[in-house]
Amino acid sequence: MLDIDVDTREEVSGIPRLLADRFGARVRVRPLPVGDYTTGELGIERKTSLDLVRSIADGRAFDQARRLSRAFPRAALIIEGLFPPAACDGREDSYFAALAQLSWSFGLHIFPTRFPLDTALLITRFVQCEFDHATLSTTTTDQRRFSKPHHSTDRRLFLLQGFFGVGPGRARNLLRAFGTLRSVFCAPMDAWREVSGIGPRLARQMNDLLDESSIEDGERSAG
Repeated sequence: MLDIDVDTREEVSGIPRLLADRFGARVRVRPLPVGDYTTGELGIERKTSLDLVRSIADGRAFDQARRLSRAFPRAALIIEGLFPPAACDGREDSYFAALAQLSWSFGLHIFPTRFPLDTALLITRFVQCEFDHATLSTTTTDQRRFSKPHHSTDRRLFLLQGFFGVGPGRARNLLRAFGTLRSVFCAPMDAWREVSGIGPRLARQMNDLLDESSIEDGERSAG
């Protein structure tokens, strides 16, 4: 289960509901002293493109970046909306200079998104990486997660991790339980639920993904 702490001011964005209902995260909404979304050692600040322009102008963006980078080993800024925003009004050079300063001076990883759904998806991927990092803490980096695997077993694990919520441990459990990818994909949903780490919600999400008939259907359901 993915745990995300969300600042109360973010409820109006609809993102906390998307995280819980669409992506199966366990969301705890409460006032946060720093950041809008936090999990593990990751702190995330989310701003609409218009709010970012305003917060750069009044200095809030730099103060928030300083506090976020001091509070968390890993810090990210999500900019939602047009990039660069229309509010720049011909001052794009200053806007990108400010982004560069936020990144270089405070170590922020900056990610633009289009809509709240994109933002929710990105946050869940961040949280999944935090979860995987915690469960694989005995190693510094699992390179197989970020490069094309060569061993046949690694390729099977890599494909299984395409299901959201299925990290290296759950992928191995599925492969041990069913033996082959074909057996995993052809198994009924109830059989997945018997595998360690695969609960009813995750099994349902896996089943829904396999039942999607086309890319266009997936895009319509996302909208």
